[in-house]
Amino acid sequence: MAPLRVVIPRVGGPDVLRVEPFEPAPPGPGEVAVEVHAAGVNFADLFCRLGLYAAAPPRPFVPGFEVAGEVVAMGPGVAAPRAGERVIGVTRFGGCATRVTLPAAWTRPLPDGWSFAEGAAFPVAFLTAWYGLVHQGRLARGETAVIHSAAGGVGSAACQLARHAGARTIGTVGSEGKRAAALAAGADEVVVSPRYAVWPEVDRLTGGRGVDLILDAVGGRGLAEGFRRLRPMGRLVVYGFADLMPQGGIRNWPALAWRRWRTPRFDPLEMTGTNRAVIGFNLVYLFDRAEPLAAGFDALLAQARAGALRPVVGARVPFERAADAHRLLQSRASTGKVVLVREPGPRATIAP
Repeated sequence: MAPLRVVIPRVGGPDVLRVEPFEPAPPGPGEVAVEVHAAGVNFADLFCRLGLYAAAPPRPFVPGFEVAGEVVAMGPGVAAPRAGERVIGVTRFGGCATRVTLPAAWTRPLPDGWSFAEGAAFPVAFLTAWYGLVHQGRLARGETAVIHSAAGGVGSAACQLARHAGARTIGTVGSEGKRAAALAAGADEVVVSPRYAVWPEVDRLTGGRGVDLILDAVGGRGLAEGFRRLRPMGRLVVYGFADLMPQGGIRNWPALAWRRWRTPRFDPLEMTGTNRAVIGFNLVYLFDRAEPLAAGFDALLAQARAGALRPVVGARVPFERAADAHRLLQSRASTGKVVLVREPGPRATIAP
């Protein structure tokens, strides 16, 4: 059977996704070909499909940033990994396919005892959480961190990392049904609010003393409220804007313009006067800086092999039903990571 790939041919809802067979190119110098058994699905893939991701290549293209599978071929100059080895890897697009070619340096051995689905759920979520909390956020033992979307892929990874760092973690989730997932990931307390109007409850939990770090992928007006809760030397780390996700998956320029307009602007004078920082990043742009990405990948896998970290897979969806995976993630009803798999797993619950 020919390999399959998921293609975004044009802007639109999940139904525009096309799953098609293709003929993969052989690996070039320094590359390996991986038979993919699982591929992670991320919010960035949804924004790519909607035409709202600035880093996306020209359409048509294959989305996807992370895979897990077996090496089937090695290009010239590659000593490791070798054919037959089970690996996880990161890709700068192109990961939503059952065969990918990527630099050997962007792969790592799949930890013993992990499924391919767990492997595919690991790189983006944990690298994002690590870069936001550890590399940029400098989270320290005894500090208090607020982790938004704490039951999701990045959120559950961030809760694990914050717990490992010895910080107090307050997770926020959009529904009561996600409370247990956030607590299981390592949150000490969980605040539930469908519109992420969480700050009065955070004030109660902290006795009004504020917090040291906020990890935020929601965006919107809550950014300003969070910034006001930072203690001196506090850090607001922003890595996404789920608030800009169009309702129903249909791009509406007036609505997007309104949401963009109400996104807070931060005054450097105020930041200086209150000794607080706002930090933003997008993991895809770090592919151009191999050293910090490799350092984070290795540090995270060392912790994972020691049993301190493990990805949470919320749903396994066959590649042929990639549109269902997008619907599930966009519905915000999922917990953990949504993963495309070659072999059918438990049927995912797809919100209408």
